[in-house]
Amino acid sequence: MAATDKKDYYAILGVKKTATADDVRKAFRKLARKYHPDVNPGDKKSEEKFKELSEANEVLSDPKKRKIYDQLGFYSDNIDPKAAEAYGQGGAGNPYAGAGNPFGGFGGAQGAGQHADFDFRDFDFSNAQQTGGRGGNFRDIFSSIFSGGGRGAQEAASTAGTDSEYTANVPFWDAIRGAEMKLTLQRPGAMGRMTPEPVSFRIKPGTRDGQRIRLAGKGSAGVRGGPPGDLYIIVRIGEHPVFRRDADDIHMTLPILPWEAALGAKIEVPTIDGRTVLRIPPGTQTGQKLRMREKGVPSATRPGVTGDQIVEIRIVIPEIPNVEARELWQKLEKLQPEDPRKELWSKV
Repeated sequence: MAATDKKDYYAILGVKKTATADDVRKAFRKLARKYHPDVNPGDKKSEEKFKELSEANEVLSDPKKRKIYDQLGFYSDNIDPKAAEAYGQGGAGNPYAGAGNPFGGFGGAQGAGQHADFDFRDFDFSNAQQTGGRGGNFRDIFSSIFSGGGRGAQEAASTAGTDSEYTANVPFWDAIRGAEMKLTLQRPGAMGRMTPEPVSFRIKPGTRDGQRIRLAGKGSAGVRGGPPGDLYIIVRIGEHPVFRRDADDIHMTLPILPWEAALGAKIEVPTIDGRTVLRIPPGTQTGQKLRMREKGVPSATRPGVTGDQIVEIRIVIPEIPNVEARELWQKLEKLQPEDPRKELWSKV
């Protein structure tokens, strides 16, 4: 982060200057989910926005860095916290202000967040290349201003990386039987460029829709040796043309013929484990649901427990192919002149 890089980190995260560390963290997580490169693959604007959010969060979530930022209006890892504090206080107490300071005017009467021009007119550069003497070399001069002899960098607190989320679309059968899944995440690399990182994870048999899988240490990287965050995979299970899953139960609609419903029948039906026979009781009605015990999905969270298969009946009226079939339907109408709508009239 360059010392001349002046940005309004509070505005970037959408928080007030009085925001607590928890407010900053919540704001970053909310925006990071929206602009994360894994959620917006190939979107350069989102990628730049995410880097900007990460930069703002890195500074504002660290008390020492935030204090320096509030005093100077910008932040660099090489700034000495004591010099920043003196600068924010004006001339009084500023170790780099007044007589004897080769950069007289640094701090001066400027307030917090303002920059003063360095005045080199009265400075003796004659021994600037030597390691000893009055001025020391340039490296020592600027190190004393921006790094405090290295103490600022050493004393800066480490910050843990943030957690990330990724939605994985899992095929129907992979969620039931289990599978090894692979995905590619986009990580910030050298010079701010995004680099691909392959990640593998295991889908357990019976994994449910919406289930979260935690991959420890696969979130955003920590700062100054801080531990990385975690990556949470949110599972979204694909649809199937016949089966519909509800937790560990499997639902399906079974079409049957009128005489199968009226007389009862044994019908072969599909399950996730293959074909099996279902007994249709006599007098079964459309919409009636029949339960097939333990023909559902083995639970991923409750070992030894298996869901059921729920079969909803739908009576299908066949087409009348010929005159003989029509006569049979007409004969049935005369033999059983029942009115299924008679109960309606008693309730009107």
